Amino acid sequence: MKKSLLFLSMALAFSLAVCAQNAFVPKAPAGMDLPDNQKLMGHYDTDDVGTEGVGLSTNGFVYLGTILEAEELDLYNGGKIMAFRVGLAENTTVSKVFVMPVAAGGAYGTMISWDCNVSEVGWNVVELPTPYQLNLSEGEKLMIGFQYEQKANQKPLALVKVGDIYDTYQYKKAGSMYRWALAGLTPYGNLCVQCIVEHDNFPKYLIKPGGFDCPQYVKVGETLPFSFFVRNRGNNAVEAQALTFDVKVDGNKVGTITNQERLEAGDTITIQSEIETADMEMGTHEITVENAVIDDEVLQYVYPMRASFLVHNGIYPRQKHLIEQLTSTYCTYCPLGNSMLNILKGQRDDIIWVGLHGNLGTGVDPYTTAQGDSIMIYMTGGSIAYPSAAFDRSTGWENDVEMVNGIGYYEQYHQQIANELGLFFDEISANQLTFASIEINSVVNRETREAVVTVSGEMSPDFDLLLGEGNKLTVYITEDSLVARQLNNGTWVNNYMHNGVFRCALGSAKGVDINMVGEGYSNEFTFTVPAEWNMANLNVVAFIGRPLTNGASGVYNDMKVNNAECVRLISDEGGIEEILNEGDAVPVAYYDMMGRQHNGLQQGVNLVKMSDGTARKVLVK
Repeated sequence: MKKSLLFLSMALAFSLAVCAQNAFVPKAPAGMDLPDNQKLMGHYDTDDVGTEGVGLSTNGFVYLGTILEAEELDLYNGGKIMAFRVGLAENTTVSKVFVMPVAAGGAYGTMISWDCNVSEVGWNVVELPTPYQLNLSEGEKLMIGFQYEQKANQKPLALVKVGDIYDTYQYKKAGSMYRWALAGLTPYGNLCVQCIVEHDNFPKYLIKPGGFDCPQYVKVGETLPFSFFVRNRGNNAVEAQALTFDVKVDGNKVGTITNQERLEAGDTITIQSEIETADMEMGTHEITVENAVIDDEVLQYVYPMRASFLVHNGIYPRQKHLIEQLTSTYCTYCPLGNSMLNILKGQRDDIIWVGLHGNLGTGVDPYTTAQGDSIMIYMTGGSIAYPSAAFDRSTGWENDVEMVNGIGYYEQYHQQIANELGLFFDEISANQLTFASIEINSVVNRETREAVVTVSGEMSPDFDLLLGEGNKLTVYITEDSLVARQLNNGTWVNNYMHNGVFRCALGSAKGVDINMVGEGYSNEFTFTVPAEWNMANLNVVAFIGRPLTNGASGVYNDMKVNNAECVRLISDEGGIEEILNEGDAVPVAYYDMMGRQHNGLQQGVNLVKMSDGTARKVLVK
């Protein structure tokens, strides 16, 4: 089943692909009144239709479609499509409806279309002059859709968040060729298009579950709740406790559940249950729920519902989200990206913004570094474009393949893009739990400019099991308040302020191995601050996640940042380690940065508790 987790898909750089109001979806308990030998076929089969519309940026006549999966079609195979239903939120011309087979491997077949002329708000029924026979091979899918007229600033498309949400596709020009591509409508729900199918041999019981939902993470010993809905598409009621579902974990049956209420013909009920996790091993498991029998009669059609969940021993708060921006002083549109990110950073206090600078054309950016170039190449496979950015190194912002996406949108869209990115980060926080904490401590000697950075924290004992082996700790040094000229919409701005500029990575640009210490970790880095860097404006950025090793292969779905933190390199006003004999207080206890007590000062960074209740950091070389 192809379901998208995208928040917003943008069709073109510098233009917003979709525009929409907040959708209100009226609920209807059943589909249209049809004879016994006809059923609605689609991603959902009720009368729900979106009333607050969505529009595309492309003007003119546009083909839109959605792909019905093989498991959605088996009920109808052998029947005939007699008519289409197309839902509209605003009046516009629908000029064609169509079907197109999609092979199990994804190859598109020949489109069969029928001319029509409907335009009313709500459902429009298009009766086919010649029914379309459904003779589908095993695993074959079917795209259904329509052609409509998109006008400027119009929002005619109706979508609803009913059942499982499937992608909508647009037939559009990409380069010199046309192809089917994501239309960017998935966040708004399923496209309102259905077929009316006639079949002489619909099975006795037409029970189809859907909308399966369970948490992605559960702590061992806690119960895992789950829920789904069941729709009775038959002509007879199903009595209470007559419908049985099998529940399996990793293929092993762990129990059964039944409907606790009578399910009338045409009605939908929600079933909720839970399973125990006390005896489960740490790591990823799969739960499967499938309808089995009605009144001891084995069902002809079984619809398994599956979801993965991860059992863990405990989690930590997510401290910060990481934005790695790809930018250049020679990029004329990069200030647009800066403006949007400034809005986002102003709305949230959990954003770390790192600017990776690179050369563009023959222009040499003054902040380009070999390490920065290496990071950008790994994150993009070498196809570096400005302005763009990675967000927690997670795919799913513009698409679910790449983790670096363009951010050079026109100014009028900056607030909306910032809001959508905020939702994207919220989704990451909810669905990508954090299994390590991060604390950063730094000590700087102003005279020698030698700095010692210690990154430490707690870590789940199941860290590698939960995230995979080979995770890395990456530490960046960035600098704020750098002034250099910047190309901006064709004009050079001589005193442009650059913040969060990447200066170097400590240890390795791809991260270093995490040094485990007891139930936590501690990594220490020593470096000399170059004379041209302003120590008062330097930041230490530390993050833990998957290794940055897959860029050259074009595989970007395994580089997620699990947690991140940022502090000033020099956090105290004086900017130098405290002197123990300063003032009247005397040392009373000595600790290392992992919180372990010692009898005296140790080599490295020490935390010294003073008699007046204060604590001072001391570097021993």
